[in-house]
Amino acid sequence: MSNDFGMTLAEIFHDKYVIPLYQRNFAWRIEEIHQLLQDVHEARRNNPEGNYYIGSLVVLKRHNGDYEVIDGQQRLTVISMIAILLGQLSRPVLFYDSRPEVQEFFEMLCKQSDNPKEALHLPAPSLFYLKEACEFLRNAKAELPDGVSAPSKYLDDKGFAEYFMNRVILVRNEIPEDTDVAAYFEIMNNRGEQLQKHEIVKAQMMDNIVCLCADGTEGHDTTRQSQFSRIWNACARMDIPMHRLISSREREYYFGKEYDSFLHESFSAPSNAVRTGGWGKDYSLQDILEKNVEETSDQEENAEEETETDIYTYGTIIDFPNFLMHVLRLYCKVHCLEADALLNEKVPLNEKYLLEVYSTYKQRIDSMEFAELLLFCRVVFDRFIVKTAEDTTDQEDGRKWVLLNPKKYKNNWKFISTFEDEKGKFVIKALSMLQVTFRTRIYKTWLFDILAWFYDECWQEGKFSDITADTYLNSLHKWMLDYYKSQGFNIARIPPEEPPSPTNSFSRGTETPHFLLNFIDYLYCCQNPEMFLNTFEFKYWNSVEHHLARNKTTDTCPYIDNLGNLCLVSKSINSRLSDRIVKEKVLDYGKGNLGPNRQIMYKMTQDANYEWKESQIRDHYNQIVELLETRESLLAGITSNP
Repeated sequence: MSNDFGMTLAEIFHDKYVIPLYQRNFAWRIEEIHQLLQDVHEARRNNPEGNYYIGSLVVLKRHNGDYEVIDGQQRLTVISMIAILLGQLSRPVLFYDSRPEVQEFFEMLCKQSDNPKEALHLPAPSLFYLKEACEFLRNAKAELPDGVSAPSKYLDDKGFAEYFMNRVILVRNEIPEDTDVAAYFEIMNNRGEQLQKHEIVKAQMMDNIVCLCADGTEGHDTTRQSQFSRIWNACARMDIPMHRLISSREREYYFGKEYDSFLHESFSAPSNAVRTGGWGKDYSLQDILEKNVEETSDQEENAEEETETDIYTYGTIIDFPNFLMHVLRLYCKVHCLEADALLNEKVPLNEKYLLEVYSTYKQRIDSMEFAELLLFCRVVFDRFIVKTAEDTTDQEDGRKWVLLNPKKYKNNWKFISTFEDEKGKFVIKALSMLQVTFRTRIYKTWLFDILAWFYDECWQEGKFSDITADTYLNSLHKWMLDYYKSQGFNIARIPPEEPPSPTNSFSRGTETPHFLLNFIDYLYCCQNPEMFLNTFEFKYWNSVEHHLARNKTTDTCPYIDNLGNLCLVSKSINSRLSDRIVKEKVLDYGKGNLGPNRQIMYKMTQDANYEWKESQIRDHYNQIVELLETRESLLAGITSNP
């Protein structure tokens, strides 16, 4: 590996750099860009005549003299954008394989660096973070160490521009021309370099997409590689609905005329195969990817409608590397015909094992077949798995659960509720109950089971229209009931005249499984939807609260840890309630988004003249036992009622 050590940015920008297909889209956020500016500004202030090193750039020199960027493209993109806005770079130095919209953005930015209106109004979804970065560099306020109030002031600071171009140093490492890039990624990862596992897997999968050349040899199928990359990049941004990251031409190609289905036609065939799009004539994938399909003037004039929910800032329950593990396990289950028990061992739902698992199965994985399954799973995730969105009415949490589905109306489209009837509210309750219970991003078995269920139910037909809220709820309820049974809970009624105790009742105190307490709240919602369905929302409560506090009775009290005396609250609420008597708890904290179980305990406390002792705990415990005993009929009644 050669090393052009100590190159200034002015020297770096003498050459051209190509961002290959296997690289992800630009993804730096404001915080990372702000930090880079602060670091450079501090370095200049502390030593204006010294050099400041901002990291390394790994490249592969192509035959035409251009440099293919192997590692460091995010940083290179930002510094080139800063140089353009500083007026120090008048031509693009970054070029993109099969990403013409990004190329157009940088060309416009170079022409209009003083006021890049046209670049900022380009409609391509993949430009979102680039436009956000550009806006920030021009306008966003930032508190820099010596009082500079906005990065845009750098544009008027000749000294900063000169320092940035001539004192900021990037180390450019050039790897040999015959390097196997996929193997290089793996070596770099083993050495602890800052390479993401999923990017290594992407590069290796793309390397396996080949076709038969005219001379009878195998070569890379660039059309299908491009399609693979676009699908992968769209699926990788878990915090943005995938439909917004796919062009309007491709949306109809993949999701039908109204964007609410999934066209299950295999696209693992060679790239010269032609599929029918949704425009009334046949288009090849090559046409779509190269933008040769002309849209009507109506389509160009009508902008897409935004959903009422801020879809750019919703919270996702899993990151992309862990989501990949779910898709990988499902692929192995379907195509490698592994038994479920073996998959649990061989494909753990933890991104830590991503490279190890892929290495085990890579000879049996067809890359385009995998991309098809990845797209399908991401469609299911976007439409049928809850996310969180801003909720200004909730002061404790500030987020609410949503379930949204894309829908096209004439030439416009927006996101609507996946299920618009009352059953849809139960679906959201069930999903959010599972999520707050199993909150970690690893080993999320319930999510995998849902993806597998949708594969079995939807894949052959390729459409979601037949999946009703009732059908989905039945599946979710079955999962809850099976999990409840697997835990072996021994929850029986307290015999008459006996005080509650660990020997005759469920009394685990703070060791009570959160699933059990959340399941009780869900069953109460099903038992009395008029009271709880619209007023209660599951939150990430992670602290078991004793309604009758331990310090308000003796340590040997036989019923203090009884299930009838427990509920889930947030840690902050628990610390406020810990030393209070039950009357104060009910009067001071008895309003807002309380779990049904907690609400019932507070109501019973009021009815008993603010008493909460052994008899109340016994009564409440027996109510819970009765609720749990009727769990199957109660859940079945929800889906059977019209």
